[in-house]
Amino acid sequence: MPQFKRIAVVGAGLIGGSVLLAAARRQLAGSLAGWSRSPEARALLKGYAVAEIFDNPVDAVRGADIVIVATPVDKMEETFRAISPGLSAGALVTDAGSVKAAIQVAARVLPAGVHFVGAHPMAGSEKAGTAHASADLFANRPCFVTPTGSEPGESVRLTHAFWQALGCRTVECTAQRHDEIVAAISHVPHASASALMLAVGSLPGFDPATTGAGLKDTTRIAAGEENLWVGILMANAPHVIAGLRAAEDQTANLRQALEAGDAEKVRQLLADARVLRQSLDRPA
Repeated sequence: MPQFKRIAVVGAGLIGGSVLLAAARRQLAGSLAGWSRSPEARALLKGYAVAEIFDNPVDAVRGADIVIVATPVDKMEETFRAISPGLSAGALVTDAGSVKAAIQVAARVLPAGVHFVGAHPMAGSEKAGTAHASADLFANRPCFVTPTGSEPGESVRLTHAFWQALGCRTVECTAQRHDEIVAAISHVPHASASALMLAVGSLPGFDPATTGAGLKDTTRIAAGEENLWVGILMANAPHVIAGLRAAEDQTANLRQALEAGDAEKVRQLLADARVLRQSLDRPA
């Protein structure tokens, strides 16, 4: 288990707040520090009594040997610039963003002598904010680690070790491959669930009072906070666009089969979907 002198979390909402709680429970550092843009979130974090909570990000990162940036994707470059004056030489900076190629580019503004290794714990929820933070959020969840190949090997090793110590199973790949994967397993499903909710909500038969588990299950992630997701979808737009086109094609296939009265085609499409869905429940 890695031991750090001081861990700092910048952007302590659901993910960042959970990092602080998990790191405190596992005693990963001599001290913990945190910052959140929201005064309400900072008050909640102070109530958890596991870390020093600061009113500005520069003070939060001073003296930290590892800094976890968990601000929204579209605020990453701004955050990197903001914390740069407080970073110690040799500090390791990692993140928890849902896209990686764009964040690797944003991290170029960090000062020389600071080592950045991107990461993405797959541990989100449709419930956002510090109030939903949990020390168990990362238990047995996958976490991508996306080095560029130019950083010191020890920084990559420590990044793996840090997220593993929080409970994650780490997977290493390039930033580009990560963005392709998460488009398929996270970003396109979220966009499609939102589109489905809007489509169903526009139908004359839509009645929330009579809604059953089926609609709730298939659209649960559409309840995610839109200000967070707009940044994610825009940052990974090429892969998301390709996925939405595929969703449109498959929707058209099913609609056309129904219009043609082709029961066998409908059956085959449903069967193919069932087999793919069942594959998600098999042990990894």
